[in-house]
Amino acid sequence: MQTRVSETHPPAVARRHLIGEHLGSFAVPLLPSFTPLRHRPVLAIWLAQLLSVTGDRFFALAVMWLALQRSGPMTMGLVAIAESVPYIAIGAVGHPIVSRFVSFRRLAGVDAVRAGLTVLLPFAWMEAGTPAMLAVVAALGVLGAVFDPALSALVPELVDEPQRPVLVALMDLTARLARIGGPALVGVLLAVAPMTALFVADAATFAVSTVALALLGRTVLVVRAQTTSGPPEPAPSRPRARLLLRENPALSVAFVVQGAGFFLNALPGIGLPVLLAHQLGAGPALYGAVMTATGIAALAGNLVTSRLPSGRFPTRFCAAWTAVGILQMATGAAGSVAGVVVCATLTGLANPVVGISMGTHLAGFAPAARLRLLAINHLVMRGAGTVGMAVIPSLLGTHPARGFVLGGAALTLVAGTGAVLAPASTRRMWVRVAERPGTNVSTTTRS
Repeated sequence: MQTRVSETHPPAVARRHLIGEHLGSFAVPLLPSFTPLRHRPVLAIWLAQLLSVTGDRFFALAVMWLALQRSGPMTMGLVAIAESVPYIAIGAVGHPIVSRFVSFRRLAGVDAVRAGLTVLLPFAWMEAGTPAMLAVVAALGVLGAVFDPALSALVPELVDEPQRPVLVALMDLTARLARIGGPALVGVLLAVAPMTALFVADAATFAVSTVALALLGRTVLVVRAQTTSGPPEPAPSRPRARLLLRENPALSVAFVVQGAGFFLNALPGIGLPVLLAHQLGAGPALYGAVMTATGIAALAGNLVTSRLPSGRFPTRFCAAWTAVGILQMATGAAGSVAGVVVCATLTGLANPVVGISMGTHLAGFAPAARLRLLAINHLVMRGAGTVGMAVIPSLLGTHPARGFVLGGAALTLVAGTGAVLAPASTRRMWVRVAERPGTNVSTTTRS
């Protein structure tokens, strides 16, 4: 039986065909990795998300800068915590809530609320102070923690299964483009408007996303009406996280590696400007140049990774994190600005391999399991990243280069061990399954 996103969603093949009949498709020849964008529903959601993640850049810069100006560095940390804690809480115990929003129309409602809260934030801050601002940021964090895994679970169903790796890479590309274009657009906006205008611009991107999701929801409803007949199928049961991880030991290992990677990602986030300024005598202009080079390299890495054949998971995933660890060690040992720039650029090339490998693997699961695993992935990333931002600064001290070397060595060890343990744990799992009475198991594993 064809797996469905929910009890009323049609099969992906029929849905894509009929959506094309209702909305049409583009005949413009595109590069192979952009093939899914020929279909207007995919193009609509891709453009809407590109705008939305660019707006996130506006919001992050505006809220952090105003927090620094009005309340000091401590409030900047509180903002990060207020946004991240909802992801951790909902990833841990909020799956029943997230599962209620696996619908384009309901996600449109979520983005509409986010647009309103974003516009409200500077006024709440002005009238009621920092506690009101933190409450709004926490509310936006809750909505984001619901929206992100639900959308990631829905989008793969817009295309046939062979095209899902390409679509995952395209969605990853939106973040890479926003990282480059977002700061440039911020500079343009601030040249003609005050800082608070960035909140309005971010709200406008949420409004565009709301319209796109609502229209896409209407299209899916039309398709559903034409492709379903007879009584509806029963809703799939909610999979338990522990059972999913037990059945997919390689993924469990990958989540451990992911946690270590995001914990130690605080090194470049916090330690790089300290390394450049205190040990290499560089200024903020050079730090900006390094960040630009990293962003451009990440864009190139996305384009290259999207054209690579799907590899066995998590070998490529762990190899990418191992490369990041080695480059962190090299950054600490570089001793020159040029060496740091080269290491940061190569790290940018490796980062998309991590995101695309994990995203492609999760897209291959049935929708209910995919949603649960996506929530776990967000929990791991946000939880480890938040702890890293709290712990890493104290570990760097006055010797950031040594922190890079030690942190990179730890990441290399964890990721390299994961690359060895994951295939072995998968083989042991298949042996246990094959030994069960009456079980006929293929030895082919998910790639």
